[in-house]
Amino acid sequence: MKDRVRLNTLLMALLIIYSLSVMCWGVVMNPLSPGEAMTIFIGRNVLTELGVAEENVPAPSDIMMDTYTGSPAVAPAVIAAADSAAGIYGARLVSVMFCLLLIILLYKTGNTPLYGGRGLLTGATFALLGLPLQLSSSANADACAALFLGASLLCVAHAAGLDHPRKRASIVLAGALSLALAAMVSYTVMFFVLPFVLYVFLLHRPFTAGVFFLLPLLVLLALYGYFAVLPVLPAVENEFASFQSLSGGATNSSGAYIFYLLNMALLLAAIGIFHKEGGIKSIFLLLLAAPAFIVHLECPGVNYMHTAAMFSLVFLAPAAALGVVQLSELFSLYNDMKLAKPFFVTALLVITFVFGIQQIRGLNKERPDLSSAVSFLNGRPNSYSTLLVDSDYGSPEFVYRYYLGKKTPWVRIIPIKRGTEKERRDIVASQRPDYVVVDGFHSVKSFDQVNRDYLAQDFTVAATYSMSLTSGVKNILVFQKGAL
Repeated sequence: MKDRVRLNTLLMALLIIYSLSVMCWGVVMNPLSPGEAMTIFIGRNVLTELGVAEENVPAPSDIMMDTYTGSPAVAPAVIAAADSAAGIYGARLVSVMFCLLLIILLYKTGNTPLYGGRGLLTGATFALLGLPLQLSSSANADACAALFLGASLLCVAHAAGLDHPRKRASIVLAGALSLALAAMVSYTVMFFVLPFVLYVFLLHRPFTAGVFFLLPLLVLLALYGYFAVLPVLPAVENEFASFQSLSGGATNSSGAYIFYLLNMALLLAAIGIFHKEGGIKSIFLLLLAAPAFIVHLECPGVNYMHTAAMFSLVFLAPAAALGVVQLSELFSLYNDMKLAKPFFVTALLVITFVFGIQQIRGLNKERPDLSSAVSFLNGRPNSYSTLLVDSDYGSPEFVYRYYLGKKTPWVRIIPIKRGTEKERRDIVASQRPDYVVVDGFHSVKSFDQVNRDYLAQDFTVAATYSMSLTSGVKNILVFQKGAL
């Protein structure tokens, strides 16, 4: 027994080391994304309002704060504080720590009697699937919200195995508080709340689930919604309406993309349905993860789909662990060797590991790398006072604000997204930019038209860069007013 405990401890330590290594590689190598930069600026605004930071670099703070889909005072504030102390690497390490804690929580969740004491497999499948480690190497709120969601799942699962009514009630209450915090950190969690509440009622007596889980959850969410969400609801609705019109709304490819992110986890979880003892649990966990496939109907952005997939994997991990066990039992069914089953478990985890590495590589290619354009502008700090960022992807102006604001805080950075020829002409006439940065996230036709619009207004191409993405090679053009 002691040898088995030591082996599990050793293997868990190796899993943590592997996870930390992969995430630290992402922390160092990945370029700053627009979402990370925006999160940091939101956190800086919070710290400024609290009087613990200097005034923020000029940015549309009211719009950012009002339309951010989560509480700015939690993850963004912590990330911004870490960025202030240790730069972007420090900000990203906050998410890394949250993810490591989440892996430990899932290990404990898998070790509960409810999930058959398969903690190591649960933590391993979650980490080896790739997506959680890739997302957690970025400075965003995903890992923080997933941590609270995982804590809620652990509390509910642990309480199901307790006989003492008071202990059970107190731990269920802790689960409600954790779920409420997860929903406050990221509003995407709200898609998962209803099935999670129903799951709690299945595991616990109606009185315990209603009084100690549902009631405090509703009270906390209602209070937060009244004081924090309701005052900015019109701004949020306008932002989402604008975003949906720009993105074209939900498409068939959105659902396919969610399936691409979760296909290995779904396959293993589906196989777990046939496990003799835990099959019914796999069905429930699959239902808990199902809301990931409807998030894109309301929030069609890629970042929202990544977030939903991350939350979905919190529920799929215990079910995927059952799938690994079921497959290993099938493969070793007619083999009397003592090491047959461990061998097949290891083989399946290696396959999951290879899949995860490939998914990490694919997701990394979706990140725009604007460092070349940033370096070009940083090398000319005294040659411009206004920069126009013409993009069709996210909000890259925050990347330029993050880097250029340190060296040239006086520079005005103005975004324009999917503007018409007239809108470009008007903004050039009113703002008089010295440089214009155009990225290749436009379609080929619109990208060529944008370039012609600026060339017709006496701009000259000062630099051209390229970045290799999943969708192909994209170009970045830097235009300078007048001749070179």
